[in-house]
Amino acid sequence: MEITGVRAQLLDVNCYAVAAGDGAEGSACLLIDAGYDCADDLADVLSDRGWRPAAILLTHGHADHVLGLPHLLERFAVPVHLGRPDLYRLDDPAGGVSAQFAQALAPLAQDWVRPEVRAVDDGDVLEAAGLTITATLAPGHTEGSMLYAIDDPSPAGDGPASVLMSGDVLFAGSIGRTDLPGGDPAAMQSSLEALRDRPDTPVLPGHGPGTRLSHELTTNPFF
Repeated sequence: MEITGVRAQLLDVNCYAVAAGDGAEGSACLLIDAGYDCADDLADVLSDRGWRPAAILLTHGHADHVLGLPHLLERFAVPVHLGRPDLYRLDDPAGGVSAQFAQALAPLAQDWVRPEVRAVDDGDVLEAAGLTITATLAPGHTEGSMLYAIDDPSPAGDGPASVLMSGDVLFAGSIGRTDLPGGDPAAMQSSLEALRDRPDTPVLPGHGPGTRLSHELTTNPFF
């Protein structure tokens, strides 16, 4: 599995691209999250590698992770997947955050057109780009936050055979906020506790650097 990506300027959202095997030129890939201003940079990265997007997975419905969808879909007509409980957030992306942040987002969202999105439920297994994706509902940051465990059935090269896309559930040394609309501290704690039963794997969060699950379980103060 080969992984690359870009960082959107709006709140430094990590937008990933994941390809199976050694990521050779012409490979299909998954896109993870759609930061507001990521489309041009991500398109350049994909062009350099010769990768072709097969699907977009959204870790949750907050504006900083979805506002880039229209621009991405102008370039790549691919299916988009989002946790079912967060689908309502696409009706008004700027409305699901704090009042102060919503006001700042309003100019960015004024041309928003709700895209067609496929609902993802807890336990769903998706197949795309030669990869297997297992979705786990992990509420707390939002009602529909999803963890995506991506497995490569035929790993090659130096990349990992599996990776966990944690969105804004788990960061390196921290976790996502639970004080925004739809947040729930108790639900977040349950989502974090469920991570203890997972095998160790690299973790790629929605913000900040990557980490490993084993490292977070032993050092992250929120466990």
